[in-house]
Amino acid sequence: MNRPNLFDYATSELSQDAFICWLLKWASPEYKIIDGKLNTCALNFIYAIFKKHTKTPPLHIEKIKIFRQDKKIDVLCIINDIYAILIEDKIGTINHSNQLSRYFESVKVRDFKEENILPIYFKTEDQGDYTDVLGNGYKLFLRSDILDILNTYSGSNTIIIDYRSHLQSISDQVESYKSVKIENWERYQWIGFYLRIQEELDDSNWDYIPNPQGGFLGFYWHFQGDNNCKQYLQLEQNKLCFKIFVNNPKERSVLRNKWFNIIYNKADERRIKLKKPSRFGNGRYMTVCIYDEYRECNNYNQIDVDKTIKKLKIFESILEVVKDKA
Repeated sequence: MNRPNLFDYATSELSQDAFICWLLKWASPEYKIIDGKLNTCALNFIYAIFKKHTKTPPLHIEKIKIFRQDKKIDVLCIINDIYAILIEDKIGTINHSNQLSRYFESVKVRDFKEENILPIYFKTEDQGDYTDVLGNGYKLFLRSDILDILNTYSGSNTIIIDYRSHLQSISDQVESYKSVKIENWERYQWIGFYLRIQEELDDSNWDYIPNPQGGFLGFYWHFQGDNNCKQYLQLEQNKLCFKIFVNNPKERSVLRNKWFNIIYNKADERRIKLKKPSRFGNGRYMTVCIYDEYRECNNYNQIDVDKTIKKLKIFESILEVVKDKA
């Protein structure tokens, strides 16, 4: 029988902040005599952060100061009064409002040398794009990195074991898209699938897209066109949409109808039957054609990723051949 897991209930980022602070504090030398294995695990965490920044850690860690929510920084760990590990902690949310650069600047003015500030983006759930994170000088510490550290721990501390089990459960669910029948997919299976096809489809991203019906996880890629009208592809979970982006409200109706006819007819030439949306929108982002259930499966109704990617590239080719119609 599975026992209750603390992190099934401690699901907020503040709870995760507390775990990070707690683990970092265990790297203090005075705690080695209390629990050597936990001390080693905490040190491995710190060493991994230095490695992410390709920096050599101090030979001896003699002093650790931990600050939580100091000037809105999730976790700030000061080592030997020289190094500042700045951790932005995220679970399901993503970075926003220029917060990463602001936090870095707030640490820099505290008399730390810039080369001794080690900003980390600690993310336990998945994210479609990390360009802004990396552009701000933060290094990624993702769920797989965290599990690598926690898997070095061979002790019996329940907090470590529960947190490790919680993260492993997320990873297992994300990977389960390979084995779960497609009609039973839920959020984590869609994320696993999107992460996989993102490896194969250029200039792609995915994120939660809100709408009046409750929203969905969308995957979008293959952008073309110009500032007047861009065309692209978007997966809205189990359906594929040909989309356009039109900024000028006066041109939306004309361009929407134009691109419906162009794309629909080109697909029809290839014996691919698209359908018209039940209702055309009139916003900046509009669906012009739909293809229901694009996923290819094996005999057990499990996803065949290779065949599905080949099919998605056929839809890419339809856009490719009509790009000069703008």
